[in-house]
Amino acid sequence: MPNRLNGVPVLAICLIAAFSVYGKNEKINRDTIAYIDSKPITVQEIEDKQINDLRLLLYNRLMNRLRLKALEELGRKYPEYAKQPDLRSVSEKEIAKFYLENDLSNRGTLDELKPRIKTYLESKIVLNHHISLYDQAVRRGLIVSVIEKPNDFLIRVPVGTAYLRGNKKAKVMVLEFSDYQCPFCSRVQSTINKLRKKYKNQVAFGYRHSPLPFHREADEAAIAAECARDQGKFESIHGILFKNYRNIRIENLESYGKQAGVPDPKTFRDCLSNEKYRGRLENDQKAANEAGIRGTPGFIIGKHDHANRQVIGELISGAQPQSIFEEAIKKYIE
Repeated sequence: MPNRLNGVPVLAICLIAAFSVYGKNEKINRDTIAYIDSKPITVQEIEDKQINDLRLLLYNRLMNRLRLKALEELGRKYPEYAKQPDLRSVSEKEIAKFYLENDLSNRGTLDELKPRIKTYLESKIVLNHHISLYDQAVRRGLIVSVIEKPNDFLIRVPVGTAYLRGNKKAKVMVLEFSDYQCPFCSRVQSTINKLRKKYKNQVAFGYRHSPLPFHREADEAAIAAECARDQGKFESIHGILFKNYRNIRIENLESYGKQAGVPDPKTFRDCLSNEKYRGRLENDQKAANEAGIRGTPGFIIGKHDHANRQVIGELISGAQPQSIFEEAIKKYIE
């Protein structure tokens, strides 16, 4: 049985990354992986997100090992590279700040999560310390690396009939695909609301549906949201559905519409019973599948191409901390 890394043979990872990680061959450009009828084929032409993730995984692991090896070697001759980071800066205040900023209350109390947060923050300090020393050595010419980071893998996803919030004319968009019966989708809404407030003038926030097959009423909940949207109440029912993700039943949806304040309950009821927006829902699901979204929530963060009504960017999966979203957003704003 070959060695495996996260279910993928290690040899496969090495082969996938080989042409982008190691130095140039005299005859082959580092990104060329084959010639077809004398025409060079590059890895970028055939890679998908999974391949790109594997190449990035190998790059990050190689860089981590290289940094440690380089600092160990240099530390023997240059004492400044043997210096250890100061972990005392991880204070109770910093831990509490991280807990609040990342909205971790749904995962446990501050006291319960404090040891894990402390360990995480200490690991970040150590990593940043190593990166700083390594970069300093590179600038001094003590390290010459030929490893190259793979290019960002960008996907193109249509905005379609997404419900848009924030600055709709913004050059950056966060396009969400979620499921009203998904606990992680419910959890991430507070993070999205904070991002909307922070980037209200710089980012458009789009919402499309991606109900999972094992959530039996998720389809109907998504249709209910679109029916409420007809009457200008998408925002209201959106919040109600996520708040009640554990209690979504087909017989409850009409009640949720009334709570949302739809001005014409009969039209809302007819829209539900006729499944007026089943086609819109199926188009959303198709777009999610083509974008490589296999679970929820999934987010495409990138440039908002108004002319072609699409987002060109990267996929972020899951209810990630606010800092992860901000890191991606800033790349496209800047």
